[in-house]
Amino acid sequence: MNAMNSMFFSGETESRAILAAANHFGVAPEQIEFDRVEKRHGFVKHRRVVIRVDPASVGRSVDDGAVESESPAEVVAEPVVEATVPAAAEPAPEDDATVAVEAEAPEQNSEEVLSIAHAALNQLLELADLEVSAEIVLTDERLEVEIEGVDEELLVEDEGQVLLALQHLLPRVMYGQVGRIIPCRLDSGGYQRKKEERLRGLARRVAEEVVRRGGTRTLRPMNPADRRIVHLTLADDPDVETESQGNGYFKRVSIRLQ
Repeated sequence: MNAMNSMFFSGETESRAILAAANHFGVAPEQIEFDRVEKRHGFVKHRRVVIRVDPASVGRSVDDGAVESESPAEVVAEPVVEATVPAAAEPAPEDDATVAVEAEAPEQNSEEVLSIAHAALNQLLELADLEVSAEIVLTDERLEVEIEGVDEELLVEDEGQVLLALQHLLPRVMYGQVGRIIPCRLDSGGYQRKKEERLRGLARRVAEEVVRRGGTRTLRPMNPADRRIVHLTLADDPDVETESQGNGYFKRVSIRLQ
């Protein structure tokens, strides 16, 4: 394994660390090749499992200086100004989270989809060694999943790292049986709802600043679901437009005048 380009992921268990890595690279957990490293934190005898992953082993390259996964906490950080000259208007590309993968497969009814979703989620929860249960509802837009149980607080630690990993992986585990990507929204204890409210507030504040001062403001890297919230929040704003920029799973959203 190339130590110079390695990235590190952690979790309460090895399975959760693997889930975090799979979420970051956008692949299934079984595609993650890793070395296990243990680190002791603080004065208490509490260990977190740390794994080292070579991006080349999962078919993805990163900048030479990257040694750790992107922190989800940066999603709601204050925006970074990357340009001050208004750019020419371009239509914002369709965001990753809204793209449905088409496949030649028969359409399942809602009961079949829910059954597949429960089985796939249980598989992931077993892999993560989480003692929780889930209620799943299929709406016209997506699967709404509410998770609760003894280990629900572990889902939202580290800025919801495990919850986001499950949300990213569930549609992909289901894909083999349903033949298409069905958007999913996982929540536990209102964590996602509160986070979405913060993102909407951030989007509106930055848009107001762009209208006052002009130019372009670019937010820190976000996952597809978070970028979609920003895009939808400002979709009907007549003064500004949004665009995702960059490559890979984490991209930046720029907000500029129309």
